Amino acid sequence: MEIDPNIRLVAIYDGQFRAKLKEGIKQYFEDDEIKSSLIEAQNRWTYRKKMSLKIGEPKFAMAQYGKINRITIPLDDGVILLTTELDVDINKLTDKVIETRIRFLD
Repeated sequence: MEIDPNIRLVAIYDGQFRAKLKEGIKQYFEDDEIKSSLIEAQNRWTYRKKMSLKIGEPKFAMAQYGKINRITIPLDDGVILLTTELDVDINKLTDKVIETRIRFLD
C-alpha cells in the first residue's frame, strides 16, 4: 500500500496466510475466502510455470472485475495477491511490486 495508494489489499500465501487491508475501505471477502482463493491461485501458478519453457517466465496474472482489479504475482513457494482500485496503471504497479519482492528476497 506504500507502493501505490490504489492498492486495497495485499495478501500472501506461502504455507502461511497473511493479509493487510487498506484502512478505511470496505472488505469484500472474509479472510478464509481470501486464503482459499490464494491456495487456488498458487495451483494455477504451478501450471503457468510449466508453460514457461515454451513462452517465457510469467510475471503476473490479472482479472478486472466491476469493483476491483485482482492481481497475483508468484513467489518461489507461494503467491502474492493484490486488489486495487480500477484506475491504477497495472504494469507500473506490478513492476514496482516485483522489484520490491526481488530486493526483499535478495
